[in-house]
Amino acid sequence: MARTRMHDYVRTRQISGPLLRFRLAGEEAAMREQAAVLSTTGRVGKTLVKEGALRITQVMLRKGSPLGSHQIAGPVSIQVLRGRLRLITADGELQLERGDLVALDAGVAHAAEAMSACALLITMAMQQEQGAS
Repeated sequence: MARTRMHDYVRTRQISGPLLRFRLAGEEAAMREQAAVLSTTGRVGKTLVKEGALRITQVMLRKGSPLGSHQIAGPVSIQVLRGRLRLITADGELQLERGDLVALDAGVAHAAEAMSACALLITMAMQQEQGAS
């Protein structure tokens, strides 16, 4: 059987289980260091939770960094932890800032741009395949 490549953090820390606790400020500080060294795209992300259909990812964007139009098969929420983000959907544009939370239904196409350096917490409920447990 072919071995798939895992990110180092998946091998070295737990992303599923009956109880997980995260200190988001500490996660953000570690990501800021990583972004300074590794990111050429202006963004860096870290999956905090991957349990069943649930995905929780912390994302940092440099000012001006775009996220091209995309859609998720399940519902998604975007919480701004720090900074400002412009979110664009077919229904219009939202200017989001620290403390704002937006929920998008499954399949809603959206794009974004960091209006300032920002940190986001993105929660997704992925669609499960029929027969998957």
